[in-house]
Amino acid sequence: MPVMVLMFHLPIKIAVAASIVSVIATSNAGGSSYVDQRITNLRLGMFLEIATTVGALSGSVLALYLKEWAMMLLFAVLLFYMGITAFLQRRVDDQRIKAGDYSNAKPDRLSAFLRLNGSYYDQAARRTVDYVVMGAPVGSSICYLAGLASGLLGVGGGVIKVSAMNAHMNVPMKAAVGTSKLMIGVTAAVSSMLFFLAGLIHFYVVAPVALGTTIGATVGTMIMNRLHSVWLKWLLAVLMVYLSYGMLANALATRFHVHLPNLG
Repeated sequence: MPVMVLMFHLPIKIAVAASIVSVIATSNAGGSSYVDQRITNLRLGMFLEIATTVGALSGSVLALYLKEWAMMLLFAVLLFYMGITAFLQRRVDDQRIKAGDYSNAKPDRLSAFLRLNGSYYDQAARRTVDYVVMGAPVGSSICYLAGLASGLLGVGGGVIKVSAMNAHMNVPMKAAVGTSKLMIGVTAAVSSMLFFLAGLIHFYVVAPVALGTTIGATVGTMIMNRLHSVWLKWLLAVLMVYLSYGMLANALATRFHVHLPNLG
């Protein structure tokens, strides 16, 4: 969505609508591959999707009434937070996998009752990673906010879900990515219905965006499990901070006529 606004100068609400539809294509392309690789935690995904879907409905309604500059400012803050968090925790996953810490956590009652624990084979670490899911109430609350962001900003909420699972639920980065990829399609489908009824979905915009994201998602799923988590978090941090700056610059220029330096 930021690329459509920053580079192609589309109105943000049309860009949000196109982005949310393309998220469905991304989920279809990448989600099935992660399921085949047994990286996705199906039980965890279905549990968190309940709160996420409610949040997506709330966000979609809110998006129809907010000013464009306010949406860009909210998105900038969200992206910056995610980027800094990913940078600060860039080495944590690899260290915890090596030490076997993910399997030593104590689950909360809800996580234990729902049997949310999981495992996957990490190709980069060349070992099976077992993990104990904890913090189900906190994770569910954050996923509501992820759904809100999905409906409001057209981001699918995936990056917030990944952060919630990784930082608050003791889920390794790769398992969080795989599980989130399954969830975002459902979340986006709920939000896209409201955008369609509002007349904001333009198929001449959606078609090329969906095609590009499908190709990118397919390639990404092929290489993700071969990389160490530290590189995934580095890439996420750089991209999120760059896009955050661009969205902040647009919001300030639109509302306050303050022009920040252009990073290209």
